Amino acid sequence: MKPIILALLSTLILSACVTAAKLDGVRAGMTKTEVINRAGSPDGYQRNGDYEVLLYSKRRPGGWSIFTGSTYNLIDYSVILKDDHVIEFGPGKTYERGQNETPFVRIPQR
Repeated sequence: MKPIILALLSTLILSACVTAAKLDGVRAGMTKTEVINRAGSPDGYQRNGDYEVLLYSKRRPGGWSIFTGSTYNLIDYSVILKDDHVIEFGPGKTYERGQNETPFVRIPQR
């Protein structure tokens, strides 16, 4: 029984690392299609005029607790596009500003 649990836990940890690596490959100037091909389908989406935001959530191993076992941190990752090209990306949530020049602002996580 222990080998099965160990195998499942290892698979979960490795899949979290693969997701992080895919998001780390996003670069300014990439098209929306390139981002989706690289990072997969987004977990959320926003649009305002010529601007779009692709929202991703990824799990990272956070440590181990005697009470709960392995813990994971949920990291939000935002990709802001204008005219189908990446203009800003990184960890953090994205909020709409309203009627400003750039309708979205990304607030980095600490």
